[in-house]
Amino acid sequence: MVTINGELAGLVADDDELIELLRVAGIYDAEHCLDDPHWIEWRGGRPHRYEPA
Repeated sequence: MVTINGELAGLVADDDELIELLRVAGIYDAEHCLDDPHWIEWRGGRPHRYEPA
C-alpha cells in the first residue's frame, strides 16, 4: 500500500509500479527517490520487497 501525504495512493507489486504511481502523483524523478528516506519511508519490511503482509 502506498500513501502520499497520509492519503492512500494505490497498491504496487514492484519498483516499476511504484515509480509509475509516483510519476502520476507528480514526482517525475521518482526512480531517484526510492532510496532517499526524505521521499520514501519503507514500512513493514525491507526496501524494494513487495510481499503480502
